[in-house]
Amino acid sequence: MPRPVRAALVLVLGAALLGACAVGPSQRPPVATVVDEPPTSEPAPEGSAPGPAPGLLPPLVPAPGAGAGFTDCTAEIRATVAPAELGGRDLRFGCQSVPVGGGGSSRAEVGVLQVSIGPLPPGGPVPIAVVGEAGGPSGSDRAIRLAATAPEPLLAGTALYGVDLRGTGNSEPVDCITPSTREALVDADPVAADPVALAGLRDAAATAARTCTQVLENALTDFRTAVDADDLEEVRASLGVEKMHVVGVGEGAGVTATWVRRHPTAVGRTVLDGVPDATTSFSQRARERASAAREALGAFAADCTARPECPLGPDPAGAVAGILTNLHAAPLSGPAGRRVTDGTATRALVTGLGEPARWPALATAIAAAGQGDPKGVLDLLAPEEADGGGFDAGILLTCNDTLERPTLDQVARDAGQARAADPVFGAYFAHDALLCSSWPVPTEIAPPSAATGPPSLVLGTRGDPITPLPGSERAAAQLGSASLVTWLGAGHGAFPATPCVRTAVAGYLRDGTLPQQGTVCPP
Repeated sequence: MPRPVRAALVLVLGAALLGACAVGPSQRPPVATVVDEPPTSEPAPEGSAPGPAPGLLPPLVPAPGAGAGFTDCTAEIRATVAPAELGGRDLRFGCQSVPVGGGGSSRAEVGVLQVSIGPLPPGGPVPIAVVGEAGGPSGSDRAIRLAATAPEPLLAGTALYGVDLRGTGNSEPVDCITPSTREALVDADPVAADPVALAGLRDAAATAARTCTQVLENALTDFRTAVDADDLEEVRASLGVEKMHVVGVGEGAGVTATWVRRHPTAVGRTVLDGVPDATTSFSQRARERASAAREALGAFAADCTARPECPLGPDPAGAVAGILTNLHAAPLSGPAGRRVTDGTATRALVTGLGEPARWPALATAIAAAGQGDPKGVLDLLAPEEADGGGFDAGILLTCNDTLERPTLDQVARDAGQARAADPVFGAYFAHDALLCSSWPVPTEIAPPSAATGPPSLVLGTRGDPITPLPGSERAAAQLGSASLVTWLGAGHGAFPATPCVRTAVAGYLRDGTLPQQGTVCPP
């Protein structure tokens, strides 16, 4: 969906010019068993203490002018999105490009997609911004998904505004890494654990840093969370709302958390789904991501074997490990001479594990690679690897947000230790530290502080290989007043995966009530 949606919106913009839950301790928490879909609002679980009073959160107020400046692009979007991905709903779309950069960063254009179920209410909708990611689904993609899958009572009277970070989705794309360098980064040996074996990855990362510095010049450092947070504030002003409600996912949750800190008087109700901890070291994040990926792989395997015909056989996790081993020894040859290695397949695996709805396609693609057909794996990676597809923006955001620049020897040592603990994912995640080794060290990173605005709702997922649960737990604690809900499932982002999660979010967004701290939702 990301590439067709982006293409359609660019065309339009150019033409317009522009659940039941449980509460318990952090270790072995009790969880409720959910069988039936609960209503949008339901009594709190037995024995739980009430959340903070609704008065802590700004009210839901329609914004009569929120639709101003948007060009109707319903026909164009519907033509590029599979009907099943619209959830059978009458989704309407509006497109707009918002100029940003008034806060001192370089000027840019941020794409905003308005999504509503049916026409906008006569008095204007209650706007809810949706902030996506640099290296994953953009804000416009996330907005479409939520509009198609979130409970309709939760969305009644609202409009979602998908906000694409700089360089992603329908914002001005960033394209500074050459295709051959992207491939070298993706296809690198995922189990390498010595300096010699890692030299190729180090060199590819250095090439990426050099070309991006040449292409972007002074704008290189504008692709960072603090600038994206200020862009989000400019989007709020363009929508004409005093207090903006926001749902942020992954990197978008990190941007939202920074916006909450930097612009507290503009903050409404904010849901941070899988928020990363900006203070985590590369090595710690690698260990946490590997642990979450193992959890997700187990859930993926169980999902596959529960289906009538699992293409990976009775032991999907074992089959995946065997296929990766075979690809390491004998890479496949793809179109235009592209080598499909175990690194290529591992990246497709990690990306796919974050999208439970696409697990059947992931299983088919990995199984096909095991039979000598690389097409499925390459198809999974194509949207991200395409020029302007988010790959470059993801690396820029990561490297501009961290002061760490580990040496080749340090990364090799960490990779060796990690591989011993986890042969599939350990070294692979440890290699992330090399991606920024040649990038300029940022000079404007401030430690996270407590938020002074309304409390946020933080969602964390136990099996999230992109933004693992421990990071979200730390990020919630850093905010100070946030309430954390933990989902014991797998995938990147919890909402709207289960009835319990949906109930927690609906209670917060619609009723203005935070769930009790420590609420846990079953898988």
